[in-house]
Amino acid sequence: MIHVATISQAAIVSCLRAGGCNLRFVGRAEDEIRIDAEDALGAIEGLEVRRVFGGWGFYRRGLLFAAAWEGEFRFRTRQGRHWIYEVVDRELLGRPDEFVSVARGILARLEAEPAAARTGKRSDPARRGR
Repeated sequence: MIHVATISQAAIVSCLRAGGCNLRFVGRAEDEIRIDAEDALGAIEGLEVRRVFGGWGFYRRGLLFAAAWEGEFRFRTRQGRHWIYEVVDRELLGRPDEFVSVARGILARLEAEPAAARTGKRSDPARRGR
């Protein structure tokens, strides 16, 4: 089951610009989620994990498709004109085949979305968060 988060990408950007977000703090919950998700998503070629907005961003070839943030794993999706991060049922991380299948579906939709824009960054393996 996927629940829709109420915060948009615009809200995150606003928070960052206002200086109200603590980018240095990544909690234990986010670290545990990152480890579980990174292990489960290991079948996705080109997976990169980077620190983002108080959590971890999951990228494939520079395209942000998910995040471990505010104690939840979330897939990035588009709702109308806004980017949202949909909360994923934590139990899905324990079903790697299904989890990877859902992630690949999210990636396919994002790759077809011109506004999804890849970042120009390419992290080196030493910075992957492991």
